[in-house]
Amino acid sequence: MGPTRLLLLSTLLMAACFGSVCAQRRWERVPPPRDPQFYEPRNKLEEFEGRIETILIKGRTYVATLRAQNGTASVEATEIRDTNNSTRATGVVVTIAAVGGPQGEIRALIDYDEIDPLIKAFDTLAKSDDSITKLTHFETRYRTKGDFEIMVFKQVSGGVAAAVEGGFFDRSRLLMTLDDFTRLRWMVAQAKERLDEIK
Repeated sequence: MGPTRLLLLSTLLMAACFGSVCAQRRWERVPPPRDPQFYEPRNKLEEFEGRIETILIKGRTYVATLRAQNGTASVEATEIRDTNNSTRATGVVVTIAAVGGPQGEIRALIDYDEIDPLIKAFDTLAKSDDSITKLTHFETRYRTKGDFEIMVFKQVSGGVAAAVEGGFFDRSRLLMTLDDFTRLRWMVAQAKERLDEIK
């Protein structure tokens, strides 16, 4: 093979390789963002919300909204029914909107059978004080299957405060006083009462 042919073949090969690289734009190489539906549901409400190719009937009863130090938490009783197989899931939805957190609202889904343990955890955590550890600061926390988390802690400046957190991809934390913490517990208990009325 002559040097002219070798040069021509090399040039064509480089052009072909360069053309395929240029044709692939960056947005085509970046994998698509992960869909929340990609992940396995952690409780019944999440499983029902992720169902496809079926008619879902959702019912909600608004209970109350708590205004905390850096945002709000709204509580609703919810029911989801699948018309295809006549099954249903009930529970509580806590919607957190915190200033300084992720944009928008974070929803935490709590199954009906998780409500009583959550209320007991509210009661236990509200009693937390310096006697639970010999160290200078403490923190007590409880998390549901759907990543709704409550916590009580000793502040660096002294005194006891509380917080709630929710979210899976982005987490949002709402800071509150112990009185607000007790009000939120009452709101969750009220949502359970609404659900008991429709049994």
